[in-house]
Amino acid sequence: MWGLLNECGHRLYQLGRQKLQNLAGRCMHHMRPDALRRQSTRQSESKWNSDESQRKLRWGIAPVNLLAEDFATAIRVLPPDSHCITACMDAYRSQALTFANRYQVPNVFTSFEDLARCPDVDAVYISPLNCMHCELCHLMLNHDKHVLCEQPLCMDEQQVVQLVGKAKARGLFLMEGVWSRCLPAYQCLRSEIMKQKLGTVYDVKCQLGWRLPIAQSSRATYAGVTKNWAADCIQLALWIYREVPMFVKAAGKLNDGGVDVAAEIELWFKNNRCAILELSAEKNLENMASIRGTKGSVTMNCFWCPTLLLFNNKKIKFKLPSTDRPTYFDSRVGMCYEMEEMRQCILKGRTESKLFNHGESQLMINLIGQVTDMLAVKGQHINVQSVAAVQ
Repeated sequence: MWGLLNECGHRLYQLGRQKLQNLAGRCMHHMRPDALRRQSTRQSESKWNSDESQRKLRWGIAPVNLLAEDFATAIRVLPPDSHCITACMDAYRSQALTFANRYQVPNVFTSFEDLARCPDVDAVYISPLNCMHCELCHLMLNHDKHVLCEQPLCMDEQQVVQLVGKAKARGLFLMEGVWSRCLPAYQCLRSEIMKQKLGTVYDVKCQLGWRLPIAQSSRATYAGVTKNWAADCIQLALWIYREVPMFVKAAGKLNDGGVDVAAEIELWFKNNRCAILELSAEKNLENMASIRGTKGSVTMNCFWCPTLLLFNNKKIKFKLPSTDRPTYFDSRVGMCYEMEEMRQCILKGRTESKLFNHGESQLMINLIGQVTDMLAVKGQHINVQSVAAVQ
C-alpha cells in the first residue's frame, strides 16, 4: 500500500515486563537529603491555602497563537471561580494586547522570561513551535510554575527524563497535553474494558489522515505524519492495553524531502495482541478507531475527541460543552476537561496525572523516535542495541 518504502521490525530492549506506572521518576531515588527537603518545602508552598476548593487556577499563555485561542475558548466553559487567564505573552505586543482585550487578561508580556516571573500566574499553557517546548517547560518550572505543554513534551527521551526529574524535585505539576485522556468518552471506554464487557482485547485499529498539500513539499515546516499525528494514535493503544508493547513494526512512504507522508505502525503486546495505526497526509481517512475483544467490540468516531461509542451495536453518545465561539481546531473545547484534571491534581499535591503520567510521556517519545528511525532506514533492520531502553 502507498508504494511502501520500508518495513522493519524491532523488539524493545527490556520493556516487556515494565508497567507504564513505573517507567519514570527514577531521579528521585538519587536526590540528596537536602534536595528532598527543598522538594518538601516547595510542595508545601505550592499548595493553595485556606479554602482550596474555591481557589482559582491562574493561567499564563505562552505564547498567543491559534492553539491559545482555543484554550481561551475552552476555559470559558469552566466555572470562573475555578480557572482564569491572568497573563499572556507574544513577541508582538499588539498581538498580545488583542488577545488580552478579547479575553480580559490583565497582564501582557513580550518575553517568556517576564511571563515566568509574573506573580499572578500559577500555571502556564505552553504551545509554541515543538522545538521550543522543552526549554520553555524548564523556564517555567525554574520559576515555580505548574506546566501544561502541548505535544510533544520534548524532542527526545532523555529530555523528558530530565524535565520530569525537575518537576518532581520542585514539587510542581507537569503534564503533556494529551487531553483526549480526560474526556468522559475515554473514561467510559476504560470502565467498560475494566468490567470485561469486551472480554480480552486483542485488536485495535486506528486511522488518522487528511490530504495536506504541504506534505508534498520538502519545506521544513512539515515534520511528517509520525511526528505530527502518531502520538494521538499511540496514546489510544496504550490507554486500552495499559502495558508496554513488546514489538514495534513500521512501514511508510517518504516525500522528495525525505519526510514521511504515510505510515503504518504496528504495536505488538503480550499474548499476540496488537494495535495497527494508519497515518496519511496524502488522503482523507475515516479518522475512527475500532477495538475488538473476545466478547465484543467498540468503534469510536473522531477518536481523539469521540462523541459516539458503539459498544456491541449499542450507542453511547457524548456531548461537548457549548462555547460562545467556535474553536479553530476540531473539538478542542474538550481541553476544558484537561484543565480541570490539572487543577484537581494540583489541589491534591500531585506532580503528574494518573490519566496520562510521566512514564507514558517517556514511552511515547521513545516509540515515536523508533518509528521515525525505522522509516528513515528505508528497509534496513534496526540493531536492537542501538536504541535506548525505557527502564
